[in-house]
This record gives sequence, C-alpha cells and structure tokens, in this order.
Amino acid sequence: MIALDTNVLVRLVTGDDAAQAKRVAARLDSGDAFFVPLSVALELEWVLRGAYRIDSERIAATIESLMSIRNLRFADEQTLSRALERYRGGLDFADALHLEASSSCSAMLSFDSRFRNRVRRGQFQPPVVAP
Repeated sequence: MIALDTNVLVRLVTGDDAAQAKRVAARLDSGDAFFVPLSVALELEWVLRGAYRIDSERIAATIESLMSIRNLRFADEQTLSRALERYRGGLDFADALHLEASSSCSAMLSFDSRFRNRVRRGQFQPPVVAP
C-alpha cells in the first residue's frame, strides 16, 4: 500500500497542474493500493476551502468521490463518512472529525462556543460542553 500526500489529491481534484494531475491519475490506474491518512483528508478540506474557495457541499462530494475509488482507502472510513454528514450539517470539518473520533466518549470539552452551539443545534453526539 502506498500513502498519498495532500498535494497529490489536490492535483487530482483541481487539475490546477494538468501534467501532475495526469501523473496522479495514471498512478491510481496502475492497480496499486493507495492509502489516505485522516490528517491528509483534514488538510485536503482545508486547502480546497481556503486556497481554492470551494464550498463545503462540493468538498464533501469530492471526498466521497475519492472514497469510492476502488484502490484508494481512507483511514477510518466510517468516522470520515459520519464526519462528512456532520460537515454537511453545519459543523466545521475539523470539528466534525474531532467529534466523530470521540463518539465513544460521554462528552467533549471545548472553549469554542460556535462548536458547542452547532453541536447542540444539530443534536450531534457526544455533546460538546464548556470546561
């Protein structure tokens, strides 16, 4: 299995460097197995949102499309899928990942009032409360 860095996925999904995008597509078609760490998924969202100004719905759809590539595996795909649902439900993507990775906990402590309020409004679990 070969791990992918964020910049490889960015080239693939944006095509901003046609030659590099073509190289990535050819590698993915090679039949090798590829792996995407959760930290790369997190950074991918950040780059697409910040540098490319792509909206959250399109980012979520893009990540889901990547998850459907037969020889591309994301770390903890169930957590990532649930985080994408929360992201679509109004949470920041990083917060959604943090929350889903903490799903076995009774609560999450955070000083971030926006995060706490969004979790409460969305009735997401576990609850996020102030310390």
